[in-house]
Amino acid sequence: MAATNSQRDVPSKLLVTMVVVVVVVLQVASTTGLLVLLNMSVDQVRSQGVEEELRCLGLLNALEKDQEVPDSLAQLFGEPCIKLAMEIRAYITKVTESIVSKHAFPEPRADPQTTPVISAGYQKPSAHLTLRDNGLQGPISLTPQKDLHQSCRHPVWSWGNQSFSSHLRNMTLSHGRLRIPRSGRYYLYSQVYFRYPSLSHDHQGATSSYQLVQCVYKKTSYAKPIQLLKGVGTKCWAPDTHHALQSVHQGGLFELKTGDEVFVSVSSPIAVRTEDSSSYFGAFLFDP
Repeated sequence: MAATNSQRDVPSKLLVTMVVVVVVVLQVASTTGLLVLLNMSVDQVRSQGVEEELRCLGLLNALEKDQEVPDSLAQLFGEPCIKLAMEIRAYITKVTESIVSKHAFPEPRADPQTTPVISAGYQKPSAHLTLRDNGLQGPISLTPQKDLHQSCRHPVWSWGNQSFSSHLRNMTLSHGRLRIPRSGRYYLYSQVYFRYPSLSHDHQGATSSYQLVQCVYKKTSYAKPIQLLKGVGTKCWAPDTHHALQSVHQGGLFELKTGDEVFVSVSSPIAVRTEDSSSYFGAFLFDP
């Protein structure tokens, strides 16, 4: 296949070379013909004895391409003569450049067989992570992070892509933070499943109330993380409730830059349940 492509390239290269040679020859021939015509005009004018026209033609014959007219010659020949010489020289330059651009440098045509598709096989950055308990430090930080909002200062650490329903594609994950590989608009989403196995009551028969908060943050070059999303659920459970259950889900579209990191934090680390289908965190590039 490579040999066939090489054989196809040889005629095209020879054709381009021949075109360039022909254009150069035409340019030289046109310049030579112009000089001959000017010399003939000078001889004809000299024979007629017209002094002013003879001086103008002599000036044009002496000027080279892109050469400016000296002030001394401008004063000597006069403005009408200088203007005529410059107009003729500009016309010659324009015609020559037009010939070269049309024949020596034709516009490239796309070849569907040889043009590579840059986006072939490329997959947009995306992630769907599930919460897991690594059995060492727990899935969530028990120590509040002071630079976060006071209602959700416990970052979620143990997001992972080991479950059947999760994946991590063209993105990196470190200490519960997703790193953005490419600037663009990303849709971020998160759900945390809170479960209290038993309730405490201040007074016998009273109903207990808990505030469950989940936040999504963006970490940039600034010292303090920026809060992007905040979901709140305040639930009141009856005294005879065996399990107090609540899911907080939220999502949104945000403009993110390369190197930004996004993460989730919660208000009640001891109440979070590590289940693949109920506690998850994800992002995907929305732009094409």
